[in-house]
Amino acid sequence: MIHDGGKAWCEWQAKLLRVEASGARVGLDHKSFGVQLARRHGLEPVEWAVAGHHGGLTRRAEVDALFGEDDHREEQLRLGPWADSERVLRTLVPEIFSHVPALPGDFVDGGDRMVREFALRFLYSCLVDADVLDTQAHRLGLAGPRVGSGLEASMIFERFVARRSEFVRGRLSSPMDWLRESVFEQALAAAMVGPGLFRMTAPTGAAKTIAAAGFALRHAAEFGKRRVVVAVPFITITEQNAAVYRALLNDDAAGAEPVVLEHHSNVDVDRVRGDERTRSWQRFAAENWDAPFVVTTTVQLLESLFGRRPAQMRKVHRLADSVIVLDEVQALPHRLLPQVADALRILSERFGVTVLLSSATQPELWSLSPLAALKPRDVVEDVEAMFAGARRVRYQWRVDPKPMLADVVAEALGYRQVLVVVNTVRDARVVFEGARDLAAPDVRVVHLSTGMCAAHRQTVLERVRGWLAAGESLMLVSTSLIEAGVDVDFPVVYRAVAPPDSEAQAAGRCNREGRLGPEGGLVVLFDPADGGAPPSYQTQIDKAGAYFGPDKAEPDDLAALGRYFAALYRTLDIEGRGSVSTTIEWHRWHLDFVGVADGPPLPGGRGRDRTKAFRLILEDTVPVVVPYGSPDERRMVRDGLAALRGPTPDSAVWRRLQPFMTTVRRRTVDRPEIAALMSPVVGDLREWRGDYDDGFGLALEPRGEDFIL
Repeated sequence: MIHDGGKAWCEWQAKLLRVEASGARVGLDHKSFGVQLARRHGLEPVEWAVAGHHGGLTRRAEVDALFGEDDHREEQLRLGPWADSERVLRTLVPEIFSHVPALPGDFVDGGDRMVREFALRFLYSCLVDADVLDTQAHRLGLAGPRVGSGLEASMIFERFVARRSEFVRGRLSSPMDWLRESVFEQALAAAMVGPGLFRMTAPTGAAKTIAAAGFALRHAAEFGKRRVVVAVPFITITEQNAAVYRALLNDDAAGAEPVVLEHHSNVDVDRVRGDERTRSWQRFAAENWDAPFVVTTTVQLLESLFGRRPAQMRKVHRLADSVIVLDEVQALPHRLLPQVADALRILSERFGVTVLLSSATQPELWSLSPLAALKPRDVVEDVEAMFAGARRVRYQWRVDPKPMLADVVAEALGYRQVLVVVNTVRDARVVFEGARDLAAPDVRVVHLSTGMCAAHRQTVLERVRGWLAAGESLMLVSTSLIEAGVDVDFPVVYRAVAPPDSEAQAAGRCNREGRLGPEGGLVVLFDPADGGAPPSYQTQIDKAGAYFGPDKAEPDDLAALGRYFAALYRTLDIEGRGSVSTTIEWHRWHLDFVGVADGPPLPGGRGRDRTKAFRLILEDTVPVVVPYGSPDERRMVRDGLAALRGPTPDSAVWRRLQPFMTTVRRRTVDRPEIAALMSPVVGDLREWRGDYDDGFGLALEPRGEDFIL
C-alpha cells in the first residue's frame, strides 16, 4: 500500500502533468516516503522492498541514503515531501496509518539470518509482481490483474498417467523397460511421503524425466502444492523435456489454456503452437511463472532466486508451496553448491517447497554443512542393485601411452556408429575435420558444439536420431553438451578423459536401450596427448585419479563417486574462508543484495568481482547472430536485425532471433581480427559477418578454443 505513497506529494503530481504529453519520466523521488514510514513502524522488510521496487534490492547504505545525506536534509524531507504526502494519504488511504501489520517472526532477533534474507526476497517478489500486474491491468483496461488458473494436480496427474500408459503401449519394447517401470513406480510411491528433500538416483536411460513428473504431480495432488517447476542445466534438454511434458500434460481441447510453460532464452513466442490466446498466455506467464507446470533452466531458476532486479525476481514468490525438480543436478558448479544446498534447506523448511534432485551421478550435497543435519529421502530404495542390474556398457582405457587425436579418429572410424566426445570446441573441430577427411564416402560425419547456434544444433540432433534408427554409418563429434539428458543411443562411445561424472554421463549415450546383448556397448576413455580441457577440469581429473582408472573403479561406481565428490569438495575448499560460497554467505548475512548478485567491490572503485557473485556461468560473453537456416529463416534474421537497429527495438524480435544466436567470450570479441568480422546491433548484440560453416558453425581463426565450452 505504501510503495508509491510518495506520489501523493503535490510536486510529484504537478511534474507528472508537465511531462505527460512527452511521455518523459517524472524524475522525482517517490519511494523514500514509504521507506521512512516503514522505518517509523519498525517494519524492516517493508523498507527493503519499497526502496528497491524499481531499481532492485540493494544495500543498507543505499536504503539509508534515501533519508538524505545528513540530519538537516532528512528534516527537510520530513517537513516537505513526506509531510505533504502523508497529509493527502491520511484522507485518501487512512488504512495505511491505522492498520499497521505486525513484524514477521523471521525478523525477530536471534532468528536464522539466512531465512530472513530469503523472506525479504519473497516479499520483494510479491511487491514487484503485483505492481507490474496492476499496471498491466490498468493499461489494458482490464477489471483486475491477470491471474493464472492454477494447478489442478489431481486431474492433470490422471491425464498424465493415462497418456504415459498409451505411450508405453505404442512404443517398441526394450530390454530397459523393467528399469523404467521400476523407477516410475518407486517415484509414485515416494510422492506419498510428506514434503521435504528427495533424491532420485537412477541409471541413465531410466526415463527419469517422466518419473520426475509423476512424482511431482502426485505429490502436488496429495499435499496441495501450487505448481511444479522443473529446472535443467542446458537449453538443449530443456526444449527436449518441455516437448515431452507438453505431450503428456496439455489439454488438447480447442481454446484450453496450456499447462506447460517453457521458459528460457530460446523460446520464440511467435513459434509457440496454438492460437493467439495461447501465445499471449506464454508471453505473460513467462514473466512471473503464473503457470501450473514450468520447464526452465537451472540458470533461470537459481539466478532469479539469488538475484536482485525486479524483472528476474517477479517469479520468486511463485516457488512457495511448489514442487521443484532439479534435473541433471550433477551439472551445478561446485563453487556454488553450499549456497544451493542452503537455498534448498530454506525453501523446504520455510516456504513449503518439496525438492526432487534427479541424476545418475548425484553430487554429495549432504556432505555440506547446510544439509549435514538432514537425512535425504531416496526415491529408489536399492540404488546399487538397480545400477548393477542396468549395466549396459564395458569400459576400455587409452591413457598409457596417450594417443593423438588423429589416432582416436582413425580407431573410432572402424565402428559403424560412434560418438566421440571431447573437452573443448577446438578439439571437437579438429576431430570433426580429421574424420571428415578420413571417412569413407558412405559415412556421415557430423558435429555438435556451442560454436553452433541452437537451431543448428537442434537440426543436427534430429538428423542423428534418424540416421541411428536407420542403421546408417555415422560418427558424431561433440563437446560435453551431448551428455546431460540428450536422448541418443550409440553402440560405441569414445570419451576424452574428464571428471568421472561426465564420463559416466557420456556412457549413458551408449547402448541406451540395452539391445546389444550380454557384452553391451563399448565406452573408450582416452587421454589425448594433443587435446585440451577447461581449466576447471584439471583439479577434478587429478582427484579422480585416486579413485578411477584401468586398475581402479569405473566411472559409474556409485561408492567411488561418493568418495570422490566428498574429497573434491575438501580439495576445492568450497566452504572455506575466502571461497565464493563463503563470500556470498557473508553478503547474505549482511543483507547486501548487490554483493550477492554482482560480487564484492574491487579495490580502487574498479567495479565488482563477479567471479565471487552468485553466477552459474562465470564467463562474460557476447551474443552473436549467425547466418544459419533456410532462405526464409535467413530473411527473417536480416529483417529482425534491421528492426533491432531501428529507433524502437522490439523485444519480440530479439526472442525470434534467439535460435540463431551463439555466444563468444568478450575477450575474444575484443580481438581486432574478430571485431572486424562483427557489427554491432543493439546493446551487446553483434552480427557475425565472417564464415559460418554448415558443419561446425562459427569459424573463429586461429583460436577456436576461445568458444564457450
